[in-house]
Parts: sequence; structure tokens; C-alpha cells
Amino acid sequence: MWYLVGDIGGTNLRLAAVDAAGAVISRSEHATDGRTALPEVCADFCAKMSGAPEGVAVAVAGVVVDGRVRMTNANRTISRGDLAKACRIAPSKVMLLNDFEAAAWSLATLDPEKVTYLQGGPAPQPGPRVIVGPGTGLGVGALVWQGARPVAVPGEGGHVRLTPHSAEEVAYFEALIALWPEVQMGYALAVEAEAILSGTGMPYWYRAIAQARGEAATLDGAAAIFAAAKTGEDANACRAVGLMARYLAGVAGDLGLVMGARGGVFLTGGVAQQNAWIFDAAFLAAFNAGGRHSRWREALPLGLCHDPDFGLLGARNCLFADRDHPLPD
Repeated sequence: MWYLVGDIGGTNLRLAAVDAAGAVISRSEHATDGRTALPEVCADFCAKMSGAPEGVAVAVAGVVVDGRVRMTNANRTISRGDLAKACRIAPSKVMLLNDFEAAAWSLATLDPEKVTYLQGGPAPQPGPRVIVGPGTGLGVGALVWQGARPVAVPGEGGHVRLTPHSAEEVAYFEALIALWPEVQMGYALAVEAEAILSGTGMPYWYRAIAQARGEAATLDGAAAIFAAAKTGEDANACRAVGLMARYLAGVAGDLGLVMGARGGVFLTGGVAQQNAWIFDAAFLAAFNAGGRHSRWREALPLGLCHDPDFGLLGARNCLFADRDHPLPD
């Protein structure tokens, strides 16, 4: 008896087989690109397991509607029916969930050995927990408790609004909106948070800052921009990443305040995990900058999750909770 769980993001596609106790017994990883079709990958995985799974839970970066999800940052649609056919099981045994609903579920079995706390530490009692993940996009999820049972709260917190924090930043936002008009929020000088707080948004943000300053944008891709900011070799990369970190801290602190996240606010995702150096004293100060509620924010545990399989583990936790299994340790 085994179960198939998956995590499909804008960059990576991860699959794993777990046994009845929730232990991972096999896994595979693929790049998310135009040549990778999830049903075919699932069919190949099941063939190697020599039998159909008892159930399937797949987390996808997109909004799930009527058993289908169109990926937010990739031109593809995934359906429960297609996965059921590929895995040779009934559609009722397939669960599609948003990737950060799964990320929230991962907090139910958080491994403290895979968390670096920037503030506080593991809460002695269960409390609401928030997870924020800058990666290809920006994901947000929350976990609350209904009695002794954890329940994930999905949402699209990555698309809340960001506005300039200083007069200097007004020109940066104007240039960003000109480069990428789809991310503007109404007619205001505001953009959705993902436009800046993600690997997809960072190149636009970097170019916007350079253009606003009348300077050349010589770097291509988020990885190059973060690398140049880390070494200090490109002033506009430093500005772009520095502002991104400050905005991310503010959004994370705001969401922690909204959810009353006494159980902690957790950062994850490819951008966060690959650039832990941005989580410095300035980041923490921005997280805690809450005016009359600064002390409230200072009481929130804040951690960086290092586990790249958080989505897989969350999908597993959701699948087991849905079938009234005990959650794995």
C-alpha cells in the first residue's frame, strides 16, 4: 500500500511515494518546463512502483477550481481527471491543492532541525502559523487548529498590494508599472507583492530601478541579480534586493499580525532558501516595525525553513488528514 504525493512549482516538479505510515519510500524530481507533462510523469512513476497508489495528493502553484488548476507562472492546466487516468485510480481518490495550502500543511509536522530561527523559537503550544514563500512566485498559507486538529487556510496572500515607502521609491514603482502593467493594482501607485517579492518579479524590479535612475541594467535573471547584490558589485542590484527584503519583511510581519501567528511566521521557497544572507538585522527590524503593535510582532517566532520538500510533506499531511490517518511524526 502506497500513496503518491507531488509538488508542482514554477521551477521544479517533485513526486514521492509514501507508505501507510507516511514515510517516503521513493521520490523523483524534474524541471518544470514545456517538455514536462505531469500526467505522463505520474504514469511513469506509478509504473516503476508496480501498482496503482491508494490515493494521490498534488500541490500546484495556481488556484484550484472545479478539479482543475491553471498554473500561475506557467502556461499549462492540470486536472484531477487527467491525474486519475494516469495513475489508474478513481478521480475521487485524487486531491488537487494549491501549493501554499500544502506549504501550510507542512507546518503541522515541522522539523525543528530544518528551521533557522531569526527570532524566538518553537512555540510550546500549537498556535496559528503562517508560511511565506518567495520562489518563482510568492506563496502564502496559514495553519490553524480546530481543537486538536490542524486545518490549512489557503489564500492568495502573494497578491496583496505593495506601495512605495519613500519619495525615492515612487519613481521605481512608476517604472515597474510601465514595464509590467499587468501587476498594477487598479489605478493606484501600487503593485501586487509578487511583482517584486519573487524570482519572476526581481528582473523587472531591477530594470525598473535602473531605468528610473537613468542607468544601465546589465544583469539578466534573478540569480545573477542576487549574486551581484551579495558581493556589492552592482549598485542597482543592491538597491533592488535591499528593498525587496524590506518589503518581504513587512508583508510577513503584517500577515503574522493578521493571523495572530503565535505559532510562528516561516519563510521558505527557492529565493529564500538560496539567499539566506538577506535575512539580517535590517530584515528583522522591518518585520517588527509595527507602530503601536511592534511589541506584538516582536513576540512572533520567525524562522527560515530549509527543507526543499516542504510541499511534498504538506501534500502528504493533507492527504492523511483527509482520510483520518494520524499525521506522521
